[in-house]
Amino acid sequence: MIGVLESWDWPNRKGLAAVRAEVLGYFRNQVHRMDYPSYEANGWSIGSGVVESACKTVVGQRLKGSGMRWSAPGAHAVCHVRALYRSEHTQWTDFWRRSTAA
Repeated sequence: MIGVLESWDWPNRKGLAAVRAEVLGYFRNQVHRMDYPSYEANGWSIGSGVVESACKTVVGQRLKGSGMRWSAPGAHAVCHVRALYRSEHTQWTDFWRRSTAA
C-alpha cells in the first residue's frame, strides 16, 4: 500500500499533498501491526467480526434491554462482570473464590 501511495501520480489539488503525507505517515508508523500473512499463518483472526459479535452478545444483550438506563459508571461495572461471566467458566469461579477469600 505504501508503494502504491508513493508511486501514484497524484493530482495537484489544494490540501491533497497534506492528506497524502498524513496517510503515508500512518501506514509507515503502523506497518508492524499489518503483517496479516503472519497473523493468518499463526491462526490469528484479522477481521473485526469476532469483536463486533462479542460486543453484541456480551454488552448489547445485557445493557440494551427494554427500559434499561445506565449511568456510565454502572454500565462500566456491569460490562466488567458480564465479560467475566461470558469468559471461560474457570475464570468466573476463580474470580469469586479470590474475592471471597480476601
